[in-house]
Amino acid sequence: MTLSPKSFELVRMGRDAMRPTTSGDPVEWLERNVPEIPDSHLKGPFRNERMPWVGDAVRFIVDPEVRQVLMPWCIQAGKSAALRLASAYFIVNDPGNMLLLQMNQDEADDFFLRQCRPLFDAIPEVAKRKKPDDMPRSSVGDFQRMIIYCRSAHTKTSLQRITTKYVFGDECWRWPKGHMEEAMGRTTQFSWNSKHVFASQGGTPTDDFHQLLEQPTTNLHDWCFNCTNCNTLQPYDWSFVRFPEDAKDGDDWDTAKVKAGTTYECRSCNSRHTDSRETRFELNLGGKFVPREPGKSIERVGLHLNALAMMSWGELGRMMLEAKRASVIYGDEEPRRIFKQKRLALAWSDDGGSMVTPIDSSDYSLKDDWTEEAVITPKAQVVAREGAPAGSIPFRTMGIDVQRGHFWATVRRWSKSGHSRLMAFEKVETWTGLDDLAKRMGVHKALVMVDSGDNTQTVYAECCRRGWKCSKGSGNDDFAITSSDGRTTRRFYSDPQAIVVPGQPTRASLVVFSAMAAKDLLHGLRTRKLHTYPRDASEDYAKQLNSEVRVKDKRTGKPMWILPQGVNDNHALDCEVLAMLVAVRWGVVGREATATAEDAPNG
Repeated sequence: MTLSPKSFELVRMGRDAMRPTTSGDPVEWLERNVPEIPDSHLKGPFRNERMPWVGDAVRFIVDPEVRQVLMPWCIQAGKSAALRLASAYFIVNDPGNMLLLQMNQDEADDFFLRQCRPLFDAIPEVAKRKKPDDMPRSSVGDFQRMIIYCRSAHTKTSLQRITTKYVFGDECWRWPKGHMEEAMGRTTQFSWNSKHVFASQGGTPTDDFHQLLEQPTTNLHDWCFNCTNCNTLQPYDWSFVRFPEDAKDGDDWDTAKVKAGTTYECRSCNSRHTDSRETRFELNLGGKFVPREPGKSIERVGLHLNALAMMSWGELGRMMLEAKRASVIYGDEEPRRIFKQKRLALAWSDDGGSMVTPIDSSDYSLKDDWTEEAVITPKAQVVAREGAPAGSIPFRTMGIDVQRGHFWATVRRWSKSGHSRLMAFEKVETWTGLDDLAKRMGVHKALVMVDSGDNTQTVYAECCRRGWKCSKGSGNDDFAITSSDGRTTRRFYSDPQAIVVPGQPTRASLVVFSAMAAKDLLHGLRTRKLHTYPRDASEDYAKQLNSEVRVKDKRTGKPMWILPQGVNDNHALDCEVLAMLVAVRWGVVGREATATAEDAPNG
């Protein structure tokens, strides 16, 4: 039977409609259908060899045997790309409503409008399934047999009103406690074929993402490369990174030589792979996610990926050494935390042990001169005392713990390197007595920090009169800080807040800080002998400074500092935290200086 051209065309169209869109391998489908990935550093069509872990992750997400995928990945490795590509695949090949969750609604809107919609529009197979009434500026995508809701993981109402087959989530370590479980509950009606996919950088051992990852039922996989010399499949492991021998400089490392000469050693044949993009490309070509326990159920899988798969090993070595240096010299654990969470994609927990024995005094006295003591110039620069310009003031900080009817105060000297010495610890009866102490010790008003947790309004008024700063400890882990260029970072204390004081022409300045993080930092400085006290310090000072111990809450697993039973006074410890906070703002302790020209010595 001979078909007319029109009939032939109808038959062809029917066959095309019935033909499977893929052979079963989602990577093959992506390579055939994705002409570009908008808002990606990878230009041109999807090619799996460029970031093969993305394609392998999509295979797990699509696999009908896999019900839940947890992706602890380093930053800039393609987490969001994997979520977007899997979403596109499901729109065409296995449609069903989807809840796509971001940290907050602003991030959700940005993610869907700037990253998801352009990708869906770029894929013809997806674009043609868009319904006519779909609204292009909405964070809800309407496709044939599939609606995608992009929502905030922070708002419980976003999680409770939608019934869906798929739940995808990004940066889940930042989600509020219990919200992952709430999100997963949205798939109850699809219990036989629903999927949960959660991606995140490293977080903390107690966040919901890592708690789920550590469940015995989670089948953990690591991204493994194939050694080009011996064909051994093995995970990227930091312990096999090799720094050049000539980079060792005494007890330190020459980071320039580390960056230029680092190699990676095969755990099987001991061959050294050179640090280059081409080398990593070849190693990853035969790579895949390999289970740590072969034969275990894949209903819930964890896919771990660290930065060794995609980033210069020498550059990572430099970053690690600088983070270690900040920890040793300044007691600043923040760079180490960032490296572990963002580069190694591991949960961060404080490595410092509990303070169970006192840290002994050092060999100097309260009244000794200290040639290393720094000064602050009128231009707000911390410099050595010798040769400092006129008008410079000694770098001496004063921390004041306010009690009902009296005060406790410490005065501490600081060097440029972050070393410090105790100068005074006294019980003071009045605000005038505090003025006298500051004058006698030569402490400038810009370097005084007063606890405002008790008798708050009086503290605000008295500090406002004197130009001193107020502070308040908080249970928060950290605070979001937005810079002038719009970037948001996190640190353990806030920017100064202006507090209106009735009857005062100026405002009080309040700095809120994480009590836990501040005490951790102080403990680190003390254990490294950077923060010391003299041999003639009072016995009461030593007892109060060593009054608290660091333990873990048995219920939550979170660390905390507590007063053991029978110990009542920790005033010296509280004062030292406040005195240290001033030094942190001036940059001699911690990652960066946040004091401004307004804090410069004047008057």
